[in-house]
Amino acid sequence: MLFDFIFKQNTVRYLIFVVVLLLSELARAQTVTLVSGDDYAPYADSKLVDGGMVTELVRQAFAQTQHTVAMEWKPWARGLEEAKRGTYAGTFPYLKNVEREKDFWYSKEIVTIRSSAFVRAGSKPLNFADLTSLVGTTYCLPIGWAPTPALADMVKSGQIKLESPTSISSCAKMVASGRADYFVYGDIQAADAIKNGDVLAGTIVMADFPPLALTPLYLLASKNLPGSEQLLMAFNKGLKAIRKNGLYDKIVKTHSHPHSHPQSHSR
Repeated sequence: MLFDFIFKQNTVRYLIFVVVLLLSELARAQTVTLVSGDDYAPYADSKLVDGGMVTELVRQAFAQTQHTVAMEWKPWARGLEEAKRGTYAGTFPYLKNVEREKDFWYSKEIVTIRSSAFVRAGSKPLNFADLTSLVGTTYCLPIGWAPTPALADMVKSGQIKLESPTSISSCAKMVASGRADYFVYGDIQAADAIKNGDVLAGTIVMADFPPLALTPLYLLASKNLPGSEQLLMAFNKGLKAIRKNGLYDKIVKTHSHPHSHPQSHSR
């Protein structure tokens, strides 16, 4: 009888300990709600496997510090504005520029993309090695996107005109039809943009010049939202961990494979 009583007491204590431990783990795991946009393969798109390369890198980096990521998908300009107001804990993937630095803290670099100009095959050659020759040209840049740094000053001064549709695949259509002279995009991303724009193969080609930019992409958190700096510190810690343990390279390799892209490009 005494033994049974002691055994039951110990069992109850053990169960209480397990419950307390589980509750403490749940309390430590925090949900972070982030926003991103579509049509940025292979880095971010709600239709890609795991939301794309950067989405999975962000999710796994946060997981290293007991943060669970909840994703929402919005048009780029709207998502950026709502993140700036603090509706979301952060947004990605974005390049760094002066305007955004006024409103956002930046994480450590997540990935770097090589960006080139893409033009209509057979169009008048443009010399991207001499930027002054681009005066009067029309650059297609989706709304909410920042111009590539090499062209930013000329865009701001009006020397280069802008067409700003809602997506990069729309830019591919506009260049193919002659409504814009070029768009600038990551070398490995351009094929998806062209296919998603229903542009015939061979209609758009990469300009025969060195890349216009090697562009790092970041996670942004609003300066208007308390705790943003601490959140990015946690993210940076997790990002360093997945680089060290090999998960980073595994994710990048997986999402660089064609099968990680949408199953259908027709719309």
